[in-house]
Amino acid sequence: MNSVVSVVNIARCVAGGIISLFFIMQMVQGDDLVRFSSADYLSPVILPVNDQQANSEEDEEDETAKKHAAHAKDIAKFPPIGPLSPAKIPADNPQTPAKIELGKKLFFDPRLSGNNWISCATCHNPALGFADGLPRFIGGPGSKEGGRHSPTIINCAYNELQFWDGRAPTLEAQAIGPVQNPDEMFETLDSAVRKLSKLPDYVKAFQEVFGTGVTVDGIAKALAAFERTIIYANSPFDKYMQGDATAMNESAKRGMNLFNGKAECIICHNGPNFTDNKFHNIGVPAEGPIKEDLGRYNITKNESDKGAFKTPTLRNITDTAPYMHDGFFPTLFEVVQFYNVGGGRSENKSHHIHSLRLTPEEVNDLIEFLKALTGEPVQITYEASPIIYPNLPKSF
Repeated sequence: MNSVVSVVNIARCVAGGIISLFFIMQMVQGDDLVRFSSADYLSPVILPVNDQQANSEEDEEDETAKKHAAHAKDIAKFPPIGPLSPAKIPADNPQTPAKIELGKKLFFDPRLSGNNWISCATCHNPALGFADGLPRFIGGPGSKEGGRHSPTIINCAYNELQFWDGRAPTLEAQAIGPVQNPDEMFETLDSAVRKLSKLPDYVKAFQEVFGTGVTVDGIAKALAAFERTIIYANSPFDKYMQGDATAMNESAKRGMNLFNGKAECIICHNGPNFTDNKFHNIGVPAEGPIKEDLGRYNITKNESDKGAFKTPTLRNITDTAPYMHDGFFPTLFEVVQFYNVGGGRSENKSHHIHSLRLTPEEVNDLIEFLKALTGEPVQITYEASPIIYPNLPKSF
């Protein structure tokens, strides 16, 4: 019996040694991913063993202080954060109740996809912050993982450009993009029009709204009209800015000061919708089927845009995890720590990204402020059309 116990203990020791060696080798060798451990979330404890090491730490602190000071001078230049103003509506696509209702119907209708199973709401689910809760979208005829995270459409009416790489100049252009993308809804626009034209309810609605039959232009305009109604506001932050001193807790208030100051978030996440509508490379590690996503560069072919992606809104950020263009970070805590350590590795990384040296308390305060950006949800009711398209699967 004792010999059996000894063998078991030896086996445990060997297994523990192998696991420990594996993690040690990972730390020594490194890799292309930014990996966080509990030590990354704690304030560094400096234990200088010699003058050279102490001087090195002091130099790093001095460099960080200089960068904070340089950015502090620029902060006043950025549009201040505050409550949202009404979204701009394009003159060629005015909002009407009937058009919005038609757009809502289209948004939830899977018949816009090649297999009649995928709707806009599949990747932009109202219950999931108008995203899908996945690191990267699932689409195409084989239901394969895509290369990017499904961005929320919350407050998309305020975006100057659409998609992570800004390839669509308007919501109208964005609305029909996924329909004809072979990796998403994989339908042709002509086929979508033909399908909807066989449904009397749609024929009647398009005639009433646009004075025409079903058209690609009408589909795009109706979808965009509906998406412009997905505006989340009246958050604790908005109430606080409008005079309710109790709307945010003390931690969130400290976090707002950090947001505008030491954490330097306002450099990119500025204005009422908390985005500069620009594109930045922050060194997010590659994750998913795309091993090197060049982002905005694919659209502009400018070297400075390599690896740059659009600054997303921070409103209702707690509802839209995971985060970044490839869904690399599951939690806000990891996102803040990523910025805190100076982002990831990239030759083209933005000069705005550097070590912040936030304390654990400051990290928590900043996250509390981000939570305070959660606005009141838009209430959406939807009734499926009683008309059944003949080519839909029987189990639909």
